[in-house]
Amino acid sequence: MKEDKIYFANLDSIRFIAAMMVFLQHGFRQTFDYLPIKNSFAEKLLTLISTGGTGVSIFFVLSGFLITYLLISEHELSSGINLKNFYIRRILRIWPLYFAVVFFAFILYPGIKIILGANTPASSNIFYHLVFLSNFDALNIEKYFPGHEVLSQNINWSVSIEEQFYLFWPLIFTFLSRKHWMKAIVLVIAGSLTFRIFHSTDKLTLYFHTFSVLVDLGIGGLFALIVKNNSAVRAFFEKTGSKLHLLFFGLAFLLLYFEEAIFNHEYIGSSSRFFISTCFALIITSQALSKSDSLLNLKNLSFASKWGKYTYGIYLLHPIVINMVDVLFRLVHIQKGYFAMSFMFGIICFVLTLLVSKWSYTYFESKFLNMKDRFTTIKTHV
Repeated sequence: MKEDKIYFANLDSIRFIAAMMVFLQHGFRQTFDYLPIKNSFAEKLLTLISTGGTGVSIFFVLSGFLITYLLISEHELSSGINLKNFYIRRILRIWPLYFAVVFFAFILYPGIKIILGANTPASSNIFYHLVFLSNFDALNIEKYFPGHEVLSQNINWSVSIEEQFYLFWPLIFTFLSRKHWMKAIVLVIAGSLTFRIFHSTDKLTLYFHTFSVLVDLGIGGLFALIVKNNSAVRAFFEKTGSKLHLLFFGLAFLLLYFEEAIFNHEYIGSSSRFFISTCFALIITSQALSKSDSLLNLKNLSFASKWGKYTYGIYLLHPIVINMVDVLFRLVHIQKGYFAMSFMFGIICFVLTLLVSKWSYTYFESKFLNMKDRFTTIKTHV
C-alpha cells in the first residue's frame, strides 16, 4: 500500500537534541570554562555535548534521510516528482524565518549597536545571505577576518547549505531512472569524501564548504534509499529494540569521544565524518522505523519530543536572543565574568529562546506552513 502520510515521532527528539548542542555551544560553553574540570572526563563530556558542529551534522544527516524518503515516496505514489511543488514547499518552510533573521541581523541589530555606542565592525556580506551562500561568507570571515563575525548573521550558514542541497537533490529522482539513484548518491558521497581528503589540512573548509558536508546529507539519503529499496533491511530497522538502539548510541558516542585518537592522521581525520555520520544515520533510521516498545525510543523524552517541532526557530533565533540578552546585561552593567552570572545568562537565554521560538512558530511560521498543503502529495510534519 502506498504511503500518503509520513510522520516519524521519534525524530522530533533528535531535532531538539541537535538544536540543543548548537545552543549549548553558544549559550553555555563560556560557563563551562569556569568549572574546575580542566583535562577531566567531565570537561570532555561537556565539550562533546556542546559542540555545535556535531549538532549541525546530525541535522544534515536527518535532512538527507527525510527529504530522500519523501521524494521516493512521492515517486512511488505519483510515478514522478513535481519539482515546482517541491521547491514551493521548501520555500514556504525555510524562507520566511530565514529572511526575517537576515533582516534583523543586518538591518536592526547594527542600528541597535549604533544607538548603544557599541558599533564594533563586522565583516559579513549580506549578498551571500540573500542568495543562500552564507556558508561561504562564514568561511571567508573565519579565514581572513577572525573576530569580526556576528553570531546572528553567521548562524545562517548551515541553512544555506541545506537550500543548496534542496536545489539539486530532487533532480536525481526526477531525471534519473530508479536503477541509477544508488549510483548517483554514492557518487555524491564519494565526491564529498574526495574533496575532504584534498582539503584535509584546512579545517575551516572542512567545516563550512558545501562539498565538505555533502557526505552527511548523502549518507542520510543513502539510508533512506536502502530502506525503501530493500524490504529485508527495512524489516531489520523496524525490529530494532533497546539493545540495538543502545549499540548505535554507544558507537556514535565512542567515535565522537575518541575521534582525535582514532582518526589521528590528517587524511584519515578528514574522512572521520563519514563514519560518524553513518552512526547518526543508523540512529535516525532505527528511530524512524522502529515498531518496538524500546526503552530508547526517543519519543519517550517528552520534553524534547514536544519542542522538536520548534527546532528551526530554536536554531535560527537563539543567536538573536543571546545578542539581545547580552545587550541588556551590558546596559545594566551586569558582568558575566564568573560562573554563577554566566550560568544565569545561559538559563535566561534558554528560556527566552524556547518562548520566542514557540511564538515564531505559532504566529509567524505556521501561516506559511499551512499554505504547504496546497502543494503537498505526501502529508508530513517536515
